[in-house]
Amino acid sequence: MHFNLAVSLGQLKRYGEAAAHLRLFLKRYPNEARARQLLGLCLMESGDPRGALEELEKSYRLNPNDGSILYALAYAHARGGDEGKAAAFLAKTESNPVQAKLIEGLLLYRRGMWAEAKEVFAEVVRLKPDFQPGVAALGRLELLERNDAAAIPPLETAVKLNPQNAESAYQLGVLYDRNGDSERGKRMLGRAARLRAGYGDPHYQLGRIYHREGNLEKALAELEEARRLLPEQEAVRMALGRVYQAMGRRAEAKAEFEEVRRLKARVVERDRLRVESDTLMKEGPEHP
Repeated sequence: MHFNLAVSLGQLKRYGEAAAHLRLFLKRYPNEARARQLLGLCLMESGDPRGALEELEKSYRLNPNDGSILYALAYAHARGGDEGKAAAFLAKTESNPVQAKLIEGLLLYRRGMWAEAKEVFAEVVRLKPDFQPGVAALGRLELLERNDAAAIPPLETAVKLNPQNAESAYQLGVLYDRNGDSERGKRMLGRAARLRAGYGDPHYQLGRIYHREGNLEKALAELEEARRLLPEQEAVRMALGRVYQAMGRRAEAKAEFEEVRRLKARVVERDRLRVESDTLMKEGPEHP
Protein backbone atom coordinates (compact mmCIF):
# COMPACT_ATOMS: atom_id res chain seq x y z
CA MET A 1 0.00 0.00 0.00
CA HIS A 2 2.75 2.47 0.95
CA PHE A 3 4.75 1.69 -2.19
CA ASN A 4 1.75 2.08 -4.51
CA LEU A 5 0.73 5.30 -2.78
CA ALA A 6 4.26 6.63 -3.26
CA VAL A 7 4.19 5.85 -6.97
CA SER A 8 0.84 7.63 -7.38
CA LEU A 9 1.96 10.64 -5.34
CA GLY A 10 5.16 10.85 -7.36
CA GLN A 11 3.16 10.96 -10.58
CA LEU A 12 1.23 13.88 -9.08
CA LYS A 13 4.56 15.58 -8.25
CA ARG A 14 3.81 15.40 -4.52
CA TYR A 15 7.34 14.22 -3.84
CA GLY A 16 7.50 14.97 -0.12
CA GLU A 17 4.45 12.83 0.59
CA ALA A 18 5.76 10.11 -1.72
CA ALA A 19 9.06 10.07 0.15
CA ALA A 20 7.27 9.69 3.49
CA HIS A 21 5.42 6.58 2.25
CA LEU A 22 8.59 5.11 0.78
CA ARG A 23 10.38 5.50 4.12
CA LEU A 24 7.56 3.59 5.81
CA PHE A 25 7.78 0.88 3.16
CA LEU A 26 11.57 0.61 3.54
CA LYS A 27 11.32 0.09 7.29
CA ARG A 28 9.85 -3.32 6.51
CA TYR A 29 11.67 -4.01 3.23
CA PRO A 30 15.07 -2.24 3.58
CA ASN A 31 16.68 -4.17 0.70
CA GLU A 32 14.09 -3.26 -1.94
CA ALA A 33 16.27 -1.58 -4.57
CA ARG A 34 13.41 -0.08 -6.57
CA ALA A 35 11.99 1.65 -3.49
CA ARG A 36 15.44 3.06 -2.65
CA GLN A 37 15.73 4.38 -6.18
CA LEU A 38 12.28 5.99 -6.09
CA LEU A 39 13.07 7.58 -2.73
CA GLY A 40 16.30 8.96 -4.14
CA LEU A 41 14.45 10.42 -7.13
CA CYS A 42 11.80 11.98 -4.87
CA LEU A 43 14.49 13.57 -2.70
CA MET A 44 16.27 14.86 -5.80
CA GLU A 45 13.04 16.43 -7.07
CA SER A 46 12.51 17.94 -3.63
CA GLY A 47 15.90 19.67 -3.85
CA ASP A 48 17.77 17.41 -1.43
CA PRO A 49 20.74 16.10 -3.49
CA ARG A 50 22.63 14.78 -0.45
CA GLY A 51 19.71 12.71 0.76
CA ALA A 52 19.05 11.58 -2.81
CA LEU A 53 22.64 10.45 -3.26
CA GLU A 54 22.55 8.31 -0.12
CA GLU A 55 19.44 6.44 -1.27
CA LEU A 56 20.59 6.12 -4.89
CA GLU A 57 23.93 4.68 -3.80
CA LYS A 58 22.11 2.10 -1.67
CA SER A 59 19.86 1.20 -4.59
CA TYR A 60 22.83 0.82 -6.93
CA ARG A 61 24.65 -1.44 -4.47
CA LEU A 62 21.54 -3.60 -4.17
CA ASN A 63 21.09 -3.85 -7.94
CA PRO A 64 24.17 -2.70 -9.91
CA ASN A 65 22.73 -4.06 -13.18
CA ASP A 66 19.87 -1.56 -13.24
CA GLY A 67 20.89 0.97 -15.86
CA SER A 68 17.96 3.28 -15.10
CA ILE A 69 19.72 4.63 -12.03
CA LEU A 70 22.95 5.71 -13.71
CA TYR A 71 21.88 9.18 -14.84
CA ALA A 72 20.37 9.94 -11.42
CA LEU A 73 23.65 8.94 -9.76
CA ALA A 74 25.69 11.02 -12.19
CA TYR A 75 23.46 14.04 -11.56
CA ALA A 76 23.51 13.62 -7.77
CA HIS A 77 27.30 13.25 -7.67
CA ALA A 78 27.73 16.29 -9.91
CA ARG A 79 25.51 18.34 -7.59
CA GLY A 80 27.41 16.97 -4.61
CA GLY A 81 30.78 17.96 -6.04
CA ASP A 82 32.32 14.56 -6.83
CA GLU A 83 33.39 15.10 -10.44
CA GLY A 84 35.11 11.74 -10.80
CA LYS A 85 32.09 9.68 -9.80
CA ALA A 86 29.76 11.87 -11.83
CA ALA A 87 31.84 11.38 -14.98
CA ALA A 88 32.18 7.64 -14.34
CA PHE A 89 28.44 7.10 -14.01
CA LEU A 90 27.71 9.36 -16.97
CA ALA A 91 30.07 7.29 -19.13
CA LYS A 92 27.97 4.20 -18.38
CA THR A 93 24.66 5.74 -19.43
CA GLU A 94 22.98 5.54 -22.79
CA SER A 95 23.45 8.63 -24.91
CA ASN A 96 20.93 11.34 -24.00
CA PRO A 97 22.04 14.78 -25.18
CA VAL A 98 19.95 16.79 -22.70
CA GLN A 99 20.94 14.77 -19.64
CA ALA A 100 24.57 14.52 -20.73
CA LYS A 101 24.79 18.28 -21.29
CA LEU A 102 23.30 18.99 -17.88
CA ILE A 103 25.99 16.86 -16.21
CA GLU A 104 28.65 18.54 -18.36
CA GLY A 105 27.41 21.94 -17.20
CA LEU A 106 27.43 20.89 -13.55
CA LEU A 107 31.00 19.63 -13.84
CA LEU A 108 32.08 22.92 -15.42
CA TYR A 109 30.31 24.78 -12.64
CA ARG A 110 32.15 22.74 -9.97
CA ARG A 111 35.46 23.62 -11.61
CA GLY A 112 34.65 27.32 -11.35
CA MET A 113 34.16 27.69 -15.11
CA TRP A 114 30.94 29.65 -14.70
CA ALA A 115 30.80 31.29 -18.12
CA GLU A 116 31.23 27.94 -19.86
CA ALA A 117 28.69 26.31 -17.53
CA LYS A 118 26.15 29.04 -18.30
CA GLU A 119 26.48 28.40 -22.02
CA VAL A 120 25.86 24.70 -21.50
CA PHE A 121 22.85 25.25 -19.21
CA ALA A 122 21.38 27.69 -21.74
CA GLU A 123 21.80 25.02 -24.43
CA VAL A 124 20.04 22.47 -22.20
CA VAL A 125 17.08 24.83 -21.77
CA ARG A 126 17.02 25.55 -25.50
CA LEU A 127 16.90 21.82 -26.27
CA LYS A 128 14.21 21.11 -23.65
CA PRO A 129 12.55 24.20 -22.12
CA ASP A 130 10.52 22.14 -19.65
CA PHE A 131 13.51 20.20 -18.25
CA GLN A 132 13.35 21.45 -14.67
CA PRO A 133 16.90 20.53 -13.56
CA GLY A 134 18.33 22.50 -16.47
CA VAL A 135 16.11 25.54 -15.88
CA ALA A 136 16.91 25.49 -12.14
CA ALA A 137 20.66 25.15 -12.81
CA LEU A 138 20.61 28.20 -15.07
CA GLY A 139 18.72 30.25 -12.50
CA ARG A 140 21.00 29.09 -9.68
CA LEU A 141 24.11 30.15 -11.59
CA GLU A 142 22.66 33.59 -12.35
CA LEU A 143 21.82 33.93 -8.64
CA LEU A 144 25.38 33.10 -7.58
CA GLU A 145 26.70 35.68 -10.04
CA ARG A 146 24.21 38.17 -8.51
CA ASN A 147 22.50 38.66 -11.87
CA ASP A 148 19.17 38.89 -10.05
CA ALA A 149 17.09 40.12 -12.99
CA ALA A 150 18.31 37.18 -15.07
CA ALA A 151 17.97 34.67 -12.19
CA ILE A 152 14.33 35.30 -11.23
CA PRO A 153 12.57 34.18 -14.46
CA PRO A 154 14.23 30.73 -14.73
CA LEU A 155 13.77 30.05 -11.01
CA GLU A 156 10.09 31.04 -11.24
CA THR A 157 9.78 28.62 -14.16
CA ALA A 158 11.62 25.92 -12.20
CA VAL A 159 9.17 26.29 -9.29
CA LYS A 160 6.21 26.07 -11.67
CA LEU A 161 7.65 22.97 -13.34
CA ASN A 162 8.24 21.32 -9.96
CA PRO A 163 6.36 22.98 -7.07
CA GLN A 164 7.87 20.46 -4.64
CA ASN A 165 11.49 21.52 -5.15
CA ALA A 166 12.53 23.12 -1.86
CA GLU A 167 15.88 24.38 -3.13
CA SER A 168 14.43 26.41 -6.01
CA ALA A 169 11.74 27.80 -3.71
CA TYR A 170 14.43 28.87 -1.23
CA GLN A 171 16.55 30.55 -3.89
CA LEU A 172 13.54 32.37 -5.29
CA GLY A 173 12.62 33.56 -1.79
CA VAL A 174 16.13 34.99 -1.32
CA LEU A 175 15.84 36.79 -4.65
CA TYR A 176 12.41 38.27 -3.95
CA ASP A 177 13.57 39.64 -0.61
CA ARG A 178 16.84 40.94 -2.01
CA ASN A 179 14.94 42.83 -4.68
CA GLY A 180 12.48 44.60 -2.41
CA ASP A 181 9.55 42.16 -2.27
CA SER A 182 10.01 40.80 1.24
CA GLU A 183 6.41 39.56 1.55
CA ARG A 184 6.74 37.26 -1.44
CA GLY A 185 10.19 36.37 -0.21
CA LYS A 186 8.86 35.29 3.19
CA ARG A 187 6.08 33.23 1.60
CA MET A 188 8.52 31.42 -0.65
CA LEU A 189 11.02 30.82 2.17
CA GLY A 190 8.25 29.45 4.38
CA ARG A 191 7.22 27.16 1.55
CA ALA A 192 10.78 25.88 1.20
CA ALA A 193 10.97 25.13 4.93
CA ARG A 194 7.69 23.20 4.80
CA LEU A 195 8.69 21.23 1.72
CA ARG A 196 11.86 19.78 3.25
CA ALA A 197 12.16 18.83 6.89
CA GLY A 198 15.51 19.74 8.41
CA TYR A 199 16.25 22.51 5.88
CA GLY A 200 17.93 25.20 7.97
CA ASP A 201 18.69 27.84 5.32
CA PRO A 202 15.11 29.13 4.90
CA HIS A 203 14.76 29.52 8.67
CA TYR A 204 17.98 31.55 8.76
CA GLN A 205 16.82 33.86 5.98
CA LEU A 206 13.39 34.28 7.55
CA GLY A 207 15.04 35.15 10.86
CA ARG A 208 17.13 37.85 9.20
CA ILE A 209 14.09 39.35 7.51
CA TYR A 210 12.02 39.40 10.70
CA HIS A 211 14.92 40.98 12.60
CA ARG A 212 15.25 43.65 9.95
CA GLU A 213 11.52 44.34 10.22
CA GLY A 214 11.71 44.59 14.01
CA ASN A 215 9.66 41.45 14.69
CA LEU A 216 12.04 40.02 17.27
CA GLU A 217 9.81 37.21 18.50
CA LYS A 218 9.42 35.72 15.01
CA ALA A 219 13.10 36.34 14.29
CA LEU A 220 14.03 34.48 17.46
CA ALA A 221 11.83 31.48 16.63
CA GLU A 222 13.26 31.13 13.12
CA LEU A 223 16.88 31.59 14.16
CA GLU A 224 16.64 29.17 17.07
CA GLU A 225 15.30 26.59 14.63
CA ALA A 226 18.12 27.42 12.22
CA ARG A 227 20.64 26.93 15.07
CA ARG A 228 19.11 23.54 15.88
CA LEU A 229 19.52 22.46 12.25
CA LEU A 230 22.82 24.26 11.51
CA PRO A 231 24.68 24.46 14.84
CA GLU A 232 28.10 24.92 13.21
CA GLN A 233 27.16 27.85 10.97
CA GLU A 234 28.83 31.08 12.11
CA ALA A 235 26.29 33.29 10.33
CA VAL A 236 23.38 31.61 12.12
CA ARG A 237 24.97 31.97 15.57
CA MET A 238 25.91 35.60 14.88
CA ALA A 239 22.39 36.50 13.73
CA LEU A 240 20.89 34.78 16.76
CA GLY A 241 23.28 36.60 19.07
CA ARG A 242 22.19 39.93 17.63
CA VAL A 243 18.52 39.10 18.20
CA TYR A 244 19.24 38.11 21.81
CA GLN A 245 21.14 41.36 22.19
CA ALA A 246 18.24 43.40 20.77
CA MET A 247 15.88 41.66 23.22
CA GLY A 248 18.12 42.51 26.17
CA ARG A 249 19.06 38.88 26.79
CA ARG A 250 22.72 39.63 27.34
CA ALA A 251 23.91 36.30 28.71
CA GLU A 252 22.48 34.39 25.76
CA ALA A 253 23.86 36.94 23.30
CA LYS A 254 27.31 36.61 24.89
CA ALA A 255 27.15 32.80 24.62
CA GLU A 256 26.33 33.01 20.90
CA PHE A 257 29.12 35.51 20.18
CA GLU A 258 31.59 33.30 22.07
CA GLU A 259 30.50 30.36 19.96
CA VAL A 260 31.11 32.42 16.81
CA ARG A 261 34.66 33.13 18.02
CA ARG A 262 35.19 29.43 18.73
CA LEU A 263 33.97 28.46 15.26
CA LYS A 264 36.21 31.08 13.63
CA ALA A 265 39.23 29.90 15.63
CA ARG A 266 38.57 26.31 14.58
CA VAL A 267 38.53 27.32 10.91
CA VAL A 268 41.82 29.22 11.33
CA GLU A 269 43.42 26.21 13.03
CA ARG A 270 42.16 23.83 10.37
CA ASP A 271 43.58 26.05 7.63
CA ARG A 272 46.92 26.28 9.48
CA LEU A 273 47.19 22.51 9.75
CA ARG A 274 46.30 22.12 6.09
CA VAL A 275 49.05 24.56 5.06
CA GLU A 276 51.59 22.75 7.24
CA SER A 277 50.55 19.41 5.81
CA ASP A 278 50.83 20.69 2.23
CA THR A 279 54.28 22.13 2.99
CA LEU A 280 55.51 18.83 4.40
CA MET A 281 54.20 16.94 1.38
CA LYS A 282 56.06 19.29 -0.97
CA GLU A 283 59.31 19.03 1.00
CA GLY A 284 59.23 15.24 0.90
CA PRO A 285 60.70 12.83 3.47
CA GLU A 286 63.79 13.78 5.42
CA HIS A 287 66.96 11.80 4.78
CA PRO A 288 69.47 11.03 7.58
